[in-house]
Amino acid sequence: MTNPIIAEIEAAAAPSLIAVLQALQQFDAAMGNDPLQWPVKYPGAKLILAGTVMSQLPTLAQAEGGVVTSSLNSVYAGWITKLQSIGATATKPA
Repeated sequence: MTNPIIAEIEAAAAPSLIAVLQALQQFDAAMGNDPLQWPVKYPGAKLILAGTVMSQLPTLAQAEGGVVTSSLNSVYAGWITKLQSIGATATKPA
């Protein structure tokens, strides 16, 4: 059984992770198959890869932060409800 919170976190991260994987594919394509060209192509390809990955970090952080905040608020609400019910039963006369 999958934890629903983990599933939400994975779903929130998926678009950013897909973009990073696509950037890795583009890096490989930019480098090409000729090892003699790799020293010349590496700086530009690496710069594009790094820029793409770095541009995903704010999006990933925002998506993950939203999931974590929502999950924590659900947990807090459950605790509040439970404590309120305990408090209500404790104050009733026997």
